[in-house]
Amino acid sequence: MKFFCSRDKLIKNLQIAQRAVDAKSQAAVLRNVLMDASGGKLNLVGYDHRMGIRTSIDCQIDTEGSITVPCALLIDILGVMQEEQVYFTLEDSSMKVECGRSKYNLSCISADDFPPFPKIEGKDTFEMEAGVLETGIRQTIFATNPDDHRAFMGGVLLNLEKNEIKFVSTDGHRLAMRKFDVPGGSLPTQKVIIPTRTLNELLRILPDAGEEKVKVTVDVKSISFTLDGVFVTSRLVEAEYPKFEKVIPTRAEGQCRINRTRMMGSVRGASIMARSKENRDLIEINVTDDSIKFTSSTQDVGSASEELEVVKKGKDIRVAFNSKYILDFLGAVEEDEVVFDYTEELDPGLFHTDMPGYTYVLMPIKV
Repeated sequence: MKFFCSRDKLIKNLQIAQRAVDAKSQAAVLRNVLMDASGGKLNLVGYDHRMGIRTSIDCQIDTEGSITVPCALLIDILGVMQEEQVYFTLEDSSMKVECGRSKYNLSCISADDFPPFPKIEGKDTFEMEAGVLETGIRQTIFATNPDDHRAFMGGVLLNLEKNEIKFVSTDGHRLAMRKFDVPGGSLPTQKVIIPTRTLNELLRILPDAGEEKVKVTVDVKSISFTLDGVFVTSRLVEAEYPKFEKVIPTRAEGQCRINRTRMMGSVRGASIMARSKENRDLIEINVTDDSIKFTSSTQDVGSASEELEVVKKGKDIRVAFNSKYILDFLGAVEEDEVVFDYTEELDPGLFHTDMPGYTYVLMPIKV
């Protein structure tokens, strides 16, 4: 095995493949990345039996071959090299890495010891705009809870119907849903739960995809995404997703409209005094006439009060929420104005904007 390639491109793609490496695995080979030089390409594979990432770059190959290398160590070595081209030569189980006057030798593990990369052969394959996938993940992923014993909370539900894509998440305290219309009725009918970890890794890749299409393939127990030369495959969360529609309020007895940026500043300010363990980041919201007030207090620390003007309809309300959950919503939307719909102080609150498709339901805290 002998080849050379661009150092910068190699670093970038190793960092992508590394995201599927199990750095804490007892099996040394799972802490490595598979390097396969063939057909004018250097393929890089990370796989930990739950998620796999394969990416590739152009390279000049003198002798084809494959080997697994310690990924983190190789990235550190490449990071201190100065020249653009880096040369690799495999001799037995040792990889010689040369760049300018820099020379290193890495102890490697045979590619035969690397677990077989899964082949996705699902019948349901479709394309999705990279921007749709990125927005759907970004506006829902924060409402998952991978540590909960209820498996369905450890991922985001991807609900496909012919003309619509829904991303849904919940952690038991809130629910986030993002809908997209798909003209033409080209989607398969599917409901799958994608693990939070997989979606976090996709979020790191998607901003570089621009306006590209993402090829999505759904299998019985797995899902794969292909975009911009990167292939990501993952096991699905095997659980039944609850009837989330029942949680979404269908009526409101009051509503107020608030400037998003100012509300974010006020909630952050009020939350400063709610950081103690006993306060659970709790802030009270008091909506009256043409104002909304955010207050908090902690014994032996102090209190805070922030007030904003609002456009209000319907009844007044006094209700308490976790401030972090409100800030998650405010950070996920981009519109200038947000809307808070409410009924009673112990009923779920509904946060949204005038832009259709995004719904955020938040359970209040009993004071």
